[in-house]
Amino acid sequence: TGSGKTYTMTGVQSLLAQGIFRHLEDSGVRDVDVVVSFYEMYGGRFYDLLNRRQRLQLFEDGKQEMVIQGLTEKPCGTCQELDDMMVFANSARSTHATASNDVSSRSHAICVISLRDQAGALCGKLTLVDLAGSERAIDYKSHNRQRRLEGSEINKSLLALKECIRAMGASSPYIPFRASKLTLV
Repeated sequence: TGSGKTYTMTGVQSLLAQGIFRHLEDSGVRDVDVVVSFYEMYGGRFYDLLNRRQRLQLFEDGKQEMVIQGLTEKPCGTCQELDDMMVFANSARSTHATASNDVSSRSHAICVISLRDQAGALCGKLTLVDLAGSERAIDYKSHNRQRRLEGSEINKSLLALKECIRAMGASSPYIPFRASKLTLV
């Protein structure tokens, strides 16, 4: 918390928007649509940041892939439109003051930029994740119950992510991705 992750990610998002549209223009690609979805995981639940924080449901489909039901996808015809959508979504995130940070992100934010052909088929997809900061137990003393519950939920999901990365690094045949909703998506 307080290390500048969200600040860095907003810059990455803006540079990425510029890069995508520059590449499409330079390569002469005209039949690809850029669409964005943006949601957060807060307290173990998912919320659509492009649709008034509408609550979303996470399901596993018949192909054993995770699907977020009801997630809004917004088409973006220009770099500025994409950037504006990402700024809007970031402004809708759950934030609260903590002992470490006056405006601490209390959620994991997931931005998905997809490229689709004219038939709507997926041509490419990039997922950017802005992780909420880990919480030290010593900092909980000054927090109310809600901040402590948030911190606990954040730490559980970050631990699950760490264990997945550790298993992949060890070339383990088992990746414990079901340990958290964060690692499911």
